[in-house]
Amino acid sequence: MLRLVLLLLLIAPGARAAGPEDRAAGFTTAFADWLDQAGAEAGILALSYNGRPVAVWSRGRAAEDVVDLASLSKAVTAVCIAALVDEGLLYYDNSAREVLGLPEAAPVTIAALLSHATGLHSDYTQGPMTFWKGNPTPRWGEITPRALDPARLSPGEAGYYYSNENYAVLGTVIEKATGQSYETACRERVLVPAGIGGRASDAFAAYLPWGGWAMRMADYARFVDYAFGTGGVLTDRLEELPGVAITGPVSYGMGMVQRDMGPGRGRNVWHFGALCFEGGPNFGTYAVHWETGWTVAAWYDICATEVDMGALDAAMAGVAYTK
Repeated sequence: MLRLVLLLLLIAPGARAAGPEDRAAGFTTAFADWLDQAGAEAGILALSYNGRPVAVWSRGRAAEDVVDLASLSKAVTAVCIAALVDEGLLYYDNSAREVLGLPEAAPVTIAALLSHATGLHSDYTQGPMTFWKGNPTPRWGEITPRALDPARLSPGEAGYYYSNENYAVLGTVIEKATGQSYETACRERVLVPAGIGGRASDAFAAYLPWGGWAMRMADYARFVDYAFGTGGVLTDRLEELPGVAITGPVSYGMGMVQRDMGPGRGRNVWHFGALCFEGGPNFGTYAVHWETGWTVAAWYDICATEVDMGALDAAMAGVAYTK
């Protein structure tokens, strides 16, 4: 099912990436080697440096294929929420029940939902997603009351706990605040300004706000740069935007895991996604922007283990930070 692995790679503080001419081949070689080691047959890798596309490499399918994003979809939802806040249609300290007109719901804020810090310590979606696969009927509206049920929440234990339900609620909030479908609202506020294409997945549209977007990997890399890269619409305010500590300098906020790299260095942001079903399909995704200026977005055709994902993260960071 959909899952996220938090890989807390420690980078040597003084390391800096070399230029794109020296690094693009290193990334593609490292990714190809990882595909072999992990047992994947197909993969797509998109690279950019300081917001400029550098290369797209693929094996086993076309580099321009539109592929499912799984949990990388969450960042689209988060950036969509940020746009609504900028428009004055929402505030981060609004409660979802206030926006949705659900007075019996728990007083969970938009900020807490973005950060997976609502006091919810379960994920109802993990079972039904198997049965929703292939049916485009939106499911976030029916998940929302369950996710905001006070009996399921532990307000005094509202630290980080990753649950798709939080982003299902955000999908419902977006529709209520805009009067538009989630897809239309976020296409207009995220995809169009970022200059990218994308659509609801053919197989996973039911999960759209938390795991159902599909696009080219090159477009997703461009989205990451648009939101979190140098001069990105959220980059300079990440420290002030909603987030919750995971461990040390690592936190979750705005649909991404974040690592504060220290004064004057900014933040690394990354996320993994996976959709894994008995009988398939099974695939994973990975995206990262490092303070070195590099952005990587990858898709692969296996349900990678946590060890495999750690190896991918280390291999890519090793290239990004090699002098």
